[in-house]
Amino acid sequence: MSKVYKCDSCGSMIETPYTAKMKEFYLGSKLDSGMCFPEESKRKVKIHLCENCFKGLCHIAKECEG
Repeated sequence: MSKVYKCDSCGSMIETPYTAKMKEFYLGSKLDSGMCFPEESKRKVKIHLCENCFKGLCHIAKECEG
């Protein structure tokens, strides 16, 4: 039995995903002694994409380059 993945972009089920490392930006904070301290605002995550979403991401990257 093979492992099945879910595309993180469109949600379709795939058996052989394309893997991409992306930067995820988020807002977070910690409360300590009544004061608010901001958390790290970005981190790298690994996502799984189907062929169509991966090709679309590559197309967007090429358009942004020039």
